[in-house]
Amino acid sequence: MFDTRINEVGENTIIDPAVEICLEHDLKDGRGIFIGRDCVIYPRNRIVLGDMNANPEANMVIGNNVLINAGGYLSGEGGLQIGNFVLIGPNVNILSAGHEFGNPDKPIQKQGLTYGKIIIEDDAWIGAGSVVLQGITIGKGAIVGAGSVVTSNVPPYAIVIGNPARIVKYRNSQEPEKPFKKKGFMERLRSVLFG
Repeated sequence: MFDTRINEVGENTIIDPAVEICLEHDLKDGRGIFIGRDCVIYPRNRIVLGDMNANPEANMVIGNNVLINAGGYLSGEGGLQIGNFVLIGPNVNILSAGHEFGNPDKPIQKQGLTYGKIIIEDDAWIGAGSVVLQGITIGKGAIVGAGSVVTSNVPPYAIVIGNPARIVKYRNSQEPEKPFKKKGFMERLRSVLFG
């Protein structure tokens, strides 16, 4: 038996009882939490839609054959769409909502929320400990390396790493990965002085 706040769960899907659902004002208006077939959601995940009255885009649709490892935070407050055959590593944070902070005279906590739909297309892999920020699309077949912070869209089949995440290679490319080379002090000085 699944949490009754989940609108739909496909056949052969396993949701650990330790998964936490945070949802207020389920409006029964076609939005909610929809999980496809043959998915596995491991323990200690938090699925958040928050207050359904706060944003008309609040919604979460998880495709078929999706594996969500333990300890994650999935925010559908701004909208979250996860395609088929997606892998999400442990301790991944997918954040479709954030905080306003423009007024320094007012506590951030009192300034309201910002929202942006996140789309994770089919066959993507989000590595352990990564963070995906609001308004991002991760393309089909893309890979987000462990510990990355995704602040801009990821093209299909791109492999991104780092904070902020940047493209290091494409999965369908025959070119070998180029190692990052950190410039030494003298190299940086020469480039500043001599262009």
